[in-house]
Amino acid sequence: MKPKLTHNTLLQELLEKYEETFDILFPYGLNKLIEDDILEIVAPRLTLEGFFRLFNLPDEERDKVWKEINKVVKKYASMYEI
Repeated sequence: MKPKLTHNTLLQELLEKYEETFDILFPYGLNKLIEDDILEIVAPRLTLEGFFRLFNLPDEERDKVWKEINKVVKKYASMYEI
């Protein structure tokens, strides 16, 4: 099954399945969730869109982050194609 990314993808799923997303999201607010020691609490409930809203990312940065994460997901998809 091909991996699929949507704005409703949970943060926990991104971080577990695609380890590179940690480095992508870290400077945009993931670091704050870790510093406040709440990542384990919010990650299972917070969607990618919710993450963007929570940290009030401007549209330009949202697009940049979205494209970077999509590259990672596509890379994994190509690894598992038969």
